[in-house]
Amino acid sequence: MDSLVTANTKFCLDFFQELSKGDEPANIFICPLSISAAFGMISLGAKRSTADQINEVLHFNEVSQSKGTEPEISSKGNTKSLTEYRDSDSYFGKLLKKLDRIKSDYVLSMANRLYGEQEFPILAAYSDSVMEFYHTSIESVDFRKDTEKSRQQINFWVECQTQGKIKDLFDKDNITDSTVLVLVNAVYFKAKWEKCFDSEKTEDSPFWLNKNEQKNVKMMRQQNTFRIGYIEELKTQILEMNYIKGKLSMFVLLPPFPAEDPTGLEELEKQMTHEKITEWTSPTIMYEEKVDVSFPQFTMESNMDLNLILQKMGITDVFDEAKSDLSGMSSSPNLYLSKAVHKTFVEVNEDGTQAAAATGAVVTKMSASLDVTFNANHPFLFFIKHNKTDTILFYGKVCSP
Repeated sequence: MDSLVTANTKFCLDFFQELSKGDEPANIFICPLSISAAFGMISLGAKRSTADQINEVLHFNEVSQSKGTEPEISSKGNTKSLTEYRDSDSYFGKLLKKLDRIKSDYVLSMANRLYGEQEFPILAAYSDSVMEFYHTSIESVDFRKDTEKSRQQINFWVECQTQGKIKDLFDKDNITDSTVLVLVNAVYFKAKWEKCFDSEKTEDSPFWLNKNEQKNVKMMRQQNTFRIGYIEELKTQILEMNYIKGKLSMFVLLPPFPAEDPTGLEELEKQMTHEKITEWTSPTIMYEEKVDVSFPQFTMESNMDLNLILQKMGITDVFDEAKSDLSGMSSSPNLYLSKAVHKTFVEVNEDGTQAAAATGAVVTKMSASLDVTFNANHPFLFFIKHNKTDTILFYGKVCSP
């Protein structure tokens, strides 16, 4: 299962890099595990290049390789593991069960579901596998004759799954009478801080968008003991703030102040790899210290068209009616993925977090002082991790709270 966690982290960083290619800095918030699980459902019924593309982009092919399974040569000459899909699917089932077990401490709802046009019958074996490994089902709807009712049905289900935080996932332009298969992907998360901020200490403070511009934000403050580290080469602080009972944590990576290094955040983004995250969050790097923390309240909501983003990353066939091979899902030769949307919501305040939904750096200990200051008054990266499995549940960038 560790190899699936590694694959998920690699996909998370690849996906984030693709989103960050825009010219203007922007807030980003994604739940990579939810996207991976959703497309794991698709790959389970995909064949040939349709499956190969998904498995490569989401690093599912590395899940099998780490177990040393014997490759099979496909008719097109591509290597494809005999147990490639079963390994990743089985691991997803185990991982989702681990996350489900501790929901008394937090709320995490992954709303992953496939909706298929009723004229495209889904194979029973595929439905059974999706239920077993991904803990969800495939719903048959009438896109062709009752388009609007189908859209409302999907949106209502998502709204219920995300405690009302994600509404109208699909607008009228997204669902048409030509739609045949829709992937629903939304996430809701809510947890309290282990060490809450006192609302009476929250005050308006400047947040520097860049070295020249600033805006007033609600800045939360507290002095307490936290795990903290310092990445010398990137001049970046890393802080861990636990949620209640310590089973999940938010890690915040704070690059240098924009006036000191205007490219600090950009350089940090480039350096982020699975290996670096493992190194920077390890007990040998991060240590407990009394820290004076200033952290902004923020709320972000995003609605991403996965079709466009994933096609840029290399997943193209599944969205192409002429090339898609989903014969493991349905006997129909014309089944393809019409639409895939990823919508997320995150709110961070004094009590905790409410969210709906994805080289060669030298790390040294900071010099000892009475109080270490961690002042997140300029753009930063953050991710929320399930500590026992090292699974990154959410990953984001705050440019403007």
